[in-house]
Amino acid sequence: MDAFHRILRRAGIRPAYSQGFHPKPKVSFPVPLTLCVEGENELLEIELPEDAENVSPEWIRSELQKHTIPALDFLSAEAIPTGEKKAVVRSMTYAISVPAERSTRTRERIEWVQNQSSIPFQRIGHDKVVDIKSGLISLSLEDDGTLLFDLRFMDNGPGPRDILALLELGDLETHGSVLVRKNVHIGKNEE
Repeated sequence: MDAFHRILRRAGIRPAYSQGFHPKPKVSFPVPLTLCVEGENELLEIELPEDAENVSPEWIRSELQKHTIPALDFLSAEAIPTGEKKAVVRSMTYAISVPAERSTRTRERIEWVQNQSSIPFQRIGHDKVVDIKSGLISLSLEDDGTLLFDLRFMDNGPGPRDILALLELGDLETHGSVLVRKNVHIGKNEE
């Protein structure tokens, strides 16, 4: 977050600030990345002060891109009109490479998961049991060995590493595969 604050300062973009004794810039990630997960298309929210209402989202994106750090690109920007509720996160897409020698077993596990109506799952070190099927939107192993899955964003729902554990792939990251969040899917707030 400190890097984003520095990029904003270098770009000359002044965000709105919170009230109180220690005001903070109103800059946030609606769904922060889990430790050691790479993000390819993340969502960053920057609230601007009221006097910056006419600033173009494309200008903001362009200025952020000019002043960014290596491997961090600003791909698009969108303005949410004043008074309109923010978009909410609906789901996230993840990917990880599965070695060829494990693809047959992985396909068997995927088929088993898809045939279940519910899958109670207890995380190691947690008391609560979650139903993985309630949060799993899609699950597939591509021909190139990429495991792709979409997870519904929900309180106490399954996480990406829960899916890997369920598929008996919990050790992939320790053997060099990188878990990647490919996309964060948003929608309008219906409240």
